Amino acid sequence: MPAETLAADPDGVLRATPGTADPAAVTAALRFVRAWARPDLPAERWLAGVRPYAVPAYADRLATVVPANVPATRVTGAGRAVAATAQRVDVDVSTDAGVLRVVCVRGDAGWLVATLGVREEAAAR
Repeated sequence: MPAETLAADPDGVLRATPGTADPAAVTAALRFVRAWARPDLPAERWLAGVRPYAVPAYADRLATVVPANVPATRVTGAGRAVAATAQRVDVDVSTDAGVLRVVCVRGDAGWLVATLGVREEAAAR
């Protein structure tokens, strides 16, 4: 990978561009957010729910989450792929706490979530 690509992409997950997304990536994002948006669960049960949908490194980070601090309690709309490559799909998922940007990456086990956050457009407001 060229050095300039690495410098522009410090997290190692290359930015996706508009394109045709694999519908399985959108399904993976929705499943993850449905499991994530459960602030009522005890931490162990919450983590067991999200772990199967996340890449291992992200699942390890999720182990530090206090579920009661998760702002969403449900998905309120269909997921929408907003950018895609063969290896990455950015999916917007509407929840009762706002729209989340879910980054899915393709691995040996299929599509998994690499990160979740507030849409960049929403964060800039």
